[in-house]
Parts: sequence; structure tokens; C-alpha cells
Amino acid sequence: MHRPAFHKPELKLERRLFATSALESALVIGYALLLFAVPLLAYVGLAGHGPAWALGALPLLIPAAYGMFLQGILGHEGFHFNFSDKRLLSCLLGVLCSSILTGFCVTGYFVDHWQHHRHSNGPQDPDWRLFRRYRHPLMRMIVSRLQATARYLLQTVQLALPGARVEGRLPLPAQQIRLLARVNLLCQAGWIVLWAGLASHWPVLLPALVVCLLLALLISGVNAYQEHAFASDVETPIARSRTSLLCSLLHAGSNYHLEHHLYPRVPCWRLPQVHRRLLASGWYQDRQALLEPSFIGSFRYCSSQFPYSGEVQATPERAPASLEGSGPAR
Repeated sequence: MHRPAFHKPELKLERRLFATSALESALVIGYALLLFAVPLLAYVGLAGHGPAWALGALPLLIPAAYGMFLQGILGHEGFHFNFSDKRLLSCLLGVLCSSILTGFCVTGYFVDHWQHHRHSNGPQDPDWRLFRRYRHPLMRMIVSRLQATARYLLQTVQLALPGARVEGRLPLPAQQIRLLARVNLLCQAGWIVLWAGLASHWPVLLPALVVCLLLALLISGVNAYQEHAFASDVETPIARSRTSLLCSLLHAGSNYHLEHHLYPRVPCWRLPQVHRRLLASGWYQDRQALLEPSFIGSFRYCSSQFPYSGEVQATPERAPASLEGSGPAR
């Protein structure tokens, strides 16, 4: 029985790994947009030649869906303040990008996600309460993500109301969170209006977008379990890192999810560097259960054989580092 005890690595990272970079932020945002737009536009162009072309070009929508899913990752990075030292600007960039995912409101997600980091794998972790309920693969892939998305949308609407109360310890003042919620809803509406306008000129675009959105939903649903579902004989796991090159390309480095929990102020595109340092330090030597080298193999964690990690609560002395104190102050 493989039971690796968890303790935070003593590895001290260079300050540059925590520093924001306008150039790197622009490159990552551009990369995610290109991964979404290029195959989508290629599909629209080919589908215009007839039904046979539309059917044959369907595989192009898979990388487009990953590009759409990446917009949600950009929202996550924005609310980790990884795009700019100006926190509000970083969040606004995250809101603008992630609103491409119709229905996904990153402001409501942020309220849950901050608690996810503070209380990982315990009853105060919103993800622990939600994702541990589901065992069947279809329920995990579809229902869990629909429920989470609805929750984030409702929370964003509530936060956008005049005088809305902001519960919990959050790293932004309440008035900024209310502002972000309102901007988030406006951006959601703006992207829908833009899609409708474009679809009036290219009718095939609308069904292509719907397929991308459905695939992105499945990718996102699977992702939660790829990151946090473990065999029951793995003791107090925090998260899993998927180390395949293809996964890194499709997830922009956010697939190194354990590194993200250990060093949450490092931008996702630098997490592969953190992983290499941890490997060189020997920290992973007895923790191979926390790594998944196969892109295809990582999909098995959506099955009922792998309970969501939060089903066994971590003991306080093994709890992961919170967002505070996990990197240089910003």
C-alpha cells in the first residue's frame, strides 16, 4: 500500500518565478486565444463547403475547445494576480478572457477558489463539498461542472447587487469585488452579442461554438478529478501534476496542479520550472502517486475507482500552504 506522507517542500524558489511580466502575460493570453480561434475559424471555413466537409472537420473543434477551456484558466490566473502587480487590472484581464466561456463567471469562482486554497481537502473547502458527491464518470464530467458553473454564476449575480455583502477573507476590498462582478456580467453579455453578430454572417459559427462550449464543459469536468481524485490507499494527497508535454501545451502549464498548490503565486506557465526544481531536489522520490505522466492515462481518474481526494480529510499538520506566505509579497 503506497502511503506517502505529505509535508511542504523546503525548496526556496527564485523571486523571478513569482514576478509578473507584461510580456509573458500578453504571450500567454495570445497563445490561449490562438489555440481557440485558429482551429475554430479553420472549421468554419471548411464547413462552408458542405455537410461532408463540416463532418470531416469536426476534430478541429477539439483543440478549439481546449483553447476555450484555457480562457477559464486565464480567469484563474487573473484572480491569482499573475498578470499584473496591479491586482484589479489582473482580475479585469481574467474577467475579460474567461467570459468567452458562456455562463462561467470567474468572480463567483474566485470566492470559492480562494477558500479552496485556504482549506484544501476539508469541510470548509467548497470543492470538497461539491465534487466528492459524484462517483459515476458521466456525473463527474457533466453534472458536477454544471452545478459548479451555476453556483459561480449565482454568486456573481449576488455580488453584483447594490450593497452586496462579501463573505470570507478575500484579498480584495468588497467594493472591488462588487465592481468585478458587474463587469463580469457585462462581459458575459458582450461576448454573447459578439457571437450573435458574427453568426449572422457565418451561420455555421453558432453550432461550432456550441460544440466547443460543450466539449470545454467536459474537459473542465474531467479536470477537477484529474487534479484531485486519488486511489484510496494514497494518504492525504493535495493534488496531482500531469507531466506530459501535450498536457502542458493544452493547459499552458496549469496541469502542474500540485506545484500550484505548493506555490500558488507562481504563474501557471512557470510551474514546469518549479516541477523540475522539485524533481532535482528529490522531493518527489517517494511521491510518485502524485504524478501522472500519460495524457490519455489521466482520464481514468474520472472513474469511480478514484475517490475525490477530499473524501479523506487531511490532518492539520499536513494541510497545504495557504496563499499567504507562499511567495514574495506583491
